[in-house]
Amino acid sequence: GRFIGLAEETGLILPIGEWVLRQACEQSCAWQREGLEPIPVSVNLSARQFSDNIAATVGRILAETGLDPKLLELELTESASMEDPQKTFDILRRLKDMGVRLAIDDFGTGYSNLNYLKRFPVDKLKLDQSFVRDLTSDPDDLAIARAVIAMAHSLRLRVIAEGVETDGQLAVLAQNGCDEMQGYLFSKPVPADEIATMLREHRTLPIEKLARRPYERTLLFVDDETNLLSAMRRITRNKDYRVHVATTAEEAFEVLATNEVGVILCDQRMPGMSGTEFLARVKHLHPASVRMVLSGYTDLQSVTNAVNHGEIFKFLT
Repeated sequence: GRFIGLAEETGLILPIGEWVLRQACEQSCAWQREGLEPIPVSVNLSARQFSDNIAATVGRILAETGLDPKLLELELTESASMEDPQKTFDILRRLKDMGVRLAIDDFGTGYSNLNYLKRFPVDKLKLDQSFVRDLTSDPDDLAIARAVIAMAHSLRLRVIAEGVETDGQLAVLAQNGCDEMQGYLFSKPVPADEIATMLREHRTLPIEKLARRPYERTLLFVDDETNLLSAMRRITRNKDYRVHVATTAEEAFEVLATNEVGVILCDQRMPGMSGTEFLARVKHLHPASVRMVLSGYTDLQSVTNAVNHGEIFKFLT
């Protein structure tokens, strides 16, 4: 975070950026010489790098390293691409004509101009991690992600989500048609020789992580009191139910993202978020689930509001 800003400010980002681009191309060729399957490498372009001579620089490095242009993907931040749209279009067209793939990075965080986006010869939009981080718990982030994916697909673009760290985030993105992901759920950044090992082992995420589990008679019980969680497990032990328990709203959102839950039974008094607040979000994220509060604490106004807004079906004492 500090290094790149300083490099931009001093102008050192130009030689550094060219070195990074060359290293990425050389590494991709080295993996192929080792007999590994050709895979694309992606390189971020700084706003300072994105000038009239970037196409010539890319062309020279591709020629010198021998990398197939279709194995190179260049990422340009949304804000940089919108500063001079006509100039951006001309540069992108020259890069595209070489066979290089192009992506708009951090999409949705700059000053989007959809009129220009439809003209740019790009292949992919990157859904910024600020929308992915709370995807399973924030209805607004989910709505934005769905809108970006739908818009991109309508423009015949692929979408890659950044910063995917949980099974729930992955499942929700997959359910909504996101094409690719990057993030710590698969791997933290590692040296090139470890990447080679991953490629040799054909390492992937288990396919079952890409979809929510099919519906069963499923109950989610949310309470931060472990004794009550144990009691609920005992009560339902011989019933024909699949029971999940969570001690926080955060845990519960992860369960909901990866399972088809029929009924949610939630305590009203929980750390961080009350039961009615939690179920208000669930109403928008998972509207088909039956939502009930179970509590010995009764705040009549909050319960009344929750019932009147359709956020809970029952309040049980």
